[in-house]
Amino acid sequence: ICRNLERAAKLISSFKKVAVDQSSAETRQFNAKELVEEVIVTLNAKLNEKHVDVTIECEEQLVVEGKPGPINQILINLIINSIIHGFEQQQNGHIKISIMYLSQQLYISYQDDGIGIDDSIRTRIFEPFTTTKRGSGGSGLGLHLVYNLVTQGLNGHIDFESNKGKGTKFEITVPVTLVSN
Repeated sequence: ICRNLERAAKLISSFKKVAVDQSSAETRQFNAKELVEEVIVTLNAKLNEKHVDVTIECEEQLVVEGKPGPINQILINLIINSIIHGFEQQQNGHIKISIMYLSQQLYISYQDDGIGIDDSIRTRIFEPFTTTKRGSGGSGLGLHLVYNLVTQGLNGHIDFESNKGKGTKFEITVPVTLVSN
């Protein structure tokens, strides 16, 4: 009972932090690894349902000043996109999120081992309403929102590579100020 209460308290705390970060585009100091861990906790039920493992590579003490809200939303959208599209025809999957500080920028590498992006939509994935799930719940706004958050909300850059059957990798850089490392 105590273990379950502790897990519930941790989940509620993560939900609260994620909710505050999502609703705010304010600049503040945050620990990059803790931010990713909180996102993973909030999406744990969806990840477990699809048997998706997540690996986080980030220095424990990487604290930067930036906008955690948009970064939070970017990660949520990428993970949900992997679950819905990338792992659709798979029994399990793996996501690897690597974060490092390079040249006054936060470098985020997001990679899944899903089915990859179909050639028919590859050139349009950041355009609004581009989806392979039309009529079954997909709005086609997830990656469009990610693109706008990265480029307009954070003044950053996003690029991707995808090979059919071998997954998709997004590389994101956003300007931040290093607080401690």
